[in-house]
Amino acid sequence: MRWIRTLFIASLAGGLTCTFAQSGQIRVLCSNGIRAAIQQLLPAAEKAIGRKVVVEFSASTLLKKEIDAGKPFDLVIVTPGIIDDLVKAGTLARGSKTEIASSDLAVGIKAGSAKADVSTPGGMKRRLLVAKTVTWTDGGASAPAVVAMFQALGIAEQMKPKSVLQKTPGRPAESIAQGENELMFAPVSEIQTVKGVEVLGKFPPEFQKPVVMTAGIAAHAKDAEGASKLVA
Repeated sequence: MRWIRTLFIASLAGGLTCTFAQSGQIRVLCSNGIRAAIQQLLPAAEKAIGRKVVVEFSASTLLKKEIDAGKPFDLVIVTPGIIDDLVKAGTLARGSKTEIASSDLAVGIKAGSAKADVSTPGGMKRRLLVAKTVTWTDGGASAPAVVAMFQALGIAEQMKPKSVLQKTPGRPAESIAQGENELMFAPVSEIQTVKGVEVLGKFPPEFQKPVVMTAGIAAHAKDAEGASKLVA
């Protein structure tokens, strides 16, 4: 009986050790562009990989600055260019870059506002010129495409005084819902999930630059195996 009890305790201890090893936290830094999808998938993902996942959401460029400043993480999900830079810097493990999602860019308005056709360059230009204010996240994934669209439409100067660049991720949609601004620019996946805001329309094909969400595993991740399973 003493031998059986000893064996049982040893087995129990081994099982607890295994469970503890599999229940550590995976620290994820993630772009707002895929926030809704991640939040929806998280419970099933945690169950599948046997680990707790802690996610911090922000704009891709802001996450890059935090990583460069030494912020610890196991997995990052941002735009491809930033992933490439982090790989070159040795911050991310080579070969861990994985494209996981894509979202078209769109215009958001306060729910219930008058609709307009922005699916063509002409329609987009007309709507932008009559807008009192437009807003987007400074350094956000949509920023380069917005600026390029203004320039291509020949209205860059007209848009300057009515453009409100937000420093805080998520603030553009919040300002639209509260009636502070008229139009916002962001990945459609980011607009659709905000209460009080709806999609007016996607950018015309000529200006469309889908935001690709790409994952990368930290070179010194505490749980590289768990991070890899989470990506999968």
